[in-house]
Amino acid sequence: MVYRDIVVLAAVLGSIGTLLADNPCLKGPPVAKNAAECCATPSLVEPSAFMACHSKWISQTKRQMTIEGIPRGCCVAECVMNSTNLYSDGKIDRDALTKLYLASAKPMAPEWKQIALDSIDGCFKMADSIKDEIEAGAKLTPAFDGEQICHPISGTILACMGMTLFGECPAKLFTVNDDCNKLKTYHSKCPFL
Repeated sequence: MVYRDIVVLAAVLGSIGTLLADNPCLKGPPVAKNAAECCATPSLVEPSAFMACHSKWISQTKRQMTIEGIPRGCCVAECVMNSTNLYSDGKIDRDALTKLYLASAKPMAPEWKQIALDSIDGCFKMADSIKDEIEAGAKLTPAFDGEQICHPISGTILACMGMTLFGECPAKLFTVNDDCNKLKTYHSKCPFL
C-alpha cells in the first residue's frame, strides 16, 4: 500500500460523517454481490459475528451518516471490536488485532501476510493523523432520540482495513467480472457497513 492510498483513504474516512442522503455510500453497493465473492480477505471475526453487530446497529449508522459535522463513531465497528476484546477506553489493541489478522491470513495465499501487516501499519498511521477528529467524535452528544455514541476509533480502523485489504487483493485472487469491478470501485470510496 502506498502513501497516496493512505491519504486518499484518510480523506474518505474523514468525510464519512458528513455524507449527505444522496451520497452513493449511503445507498449501498451498486451490485448485489458480496465482496467475499470477489476476493476473500483476512478478517477479524466470522461473518456471523459481524452480521450480528451489523443487524443491531446498521439503522443507527445509516442515520448518523446523514448528519453533517464531526464524523460520528460506528457502533457496528465498536460491536465487532468488543466481540474480539480488541477495544477498550477509546483504544484498539494493535498487537492483538495484528495476531487476529495474521491468524486469519495464515491458511490463505502467502501474499496476504504482508498485505495485512502493511494495511495495519497504514491504517494506524492514518488514524493517528486524524486523532483530534476521532477524539472530537467520541465527545459528541446524541443528535436524535436513542442514539448511542460509540468511539470513532473502531470504525476508523475497521473501515480502513476492509477497504485497504479489498483494494489490495492480489490480481490472481480477484474475480474479474463487471459486478466485482463495480464493487471494487465502490469500496475504494465507501466503507464496508
